[in-house]
Amino acid sequence: MEKRTAVLAADLYVLLEREFRRRKPPECTMCYVQLPYRVDRRDPGTANWEVVPPPTCAFECWKVLEDLVAEFQALYDLRTDEARS
Repeated sequence: MEKRTAVLAADLYVLLEREFRRRKPPECTMCYVQLPYRVDRRDPGTANWEVVPPPTCAFECWKVLEDLVAEFQALYDLRTDEARS
């Protein structure tokens, strides 16, 4: 199993939002990334966070975010209270 980098939700949000703005269609002014939230792992190989997808728009920004989340879930985990010490 590969080790993911543990980051704070706010830091992960900044990374996701920056990359989402870069990749989404420039014509869309409605969609944005919400703060990632912690979830229980389904199995040891999955990430411990998710995000709420943007509402459906004419530019299908949810597909961009879906791909981006999949990439970032392979790289990052949200820090837990134990990781802060």
